[in-house]
Amino acid sequence: MKFLIVGVFIVIVGFLIWRSKQNIDPKEQACAREIGELLKSNPNSEPQSIADVFEKHNIFRSQCKSVGRMVMPQLAKQGLEPDDARIAMDRVRIAYSQVPRR
Repeated sequence: MKFLIVGVFIVIVGFLIWRSKQNIDPKEQACAREIGELLKSNPNSEPQSIADVFEKHNIFRSQCKSVGRMVMPQLAKQGLEPDDARIAMDRVRIAYSQVPRR
């Protein structure tokens, strides 16, 4: 019984690791990293400047949410406090609407 439980656990963890590797697009990751750097250097950045970063990396509105999910960990890596990061993420979400549709 123990082997069955351990086996199922290993399969689930393996699947989650495989799935996370499949979802990473280098273009989106670079965009999220640059947005994180922008918000670290200027926490009061305007949504238009964030939208310009999306456009620079050829990210369209349909992809913005997946990039936005990667921005929060970037802000944590940059050392922003959680409350400041949440406020910055509001600006990122506003920027979604300023990015052109595909």
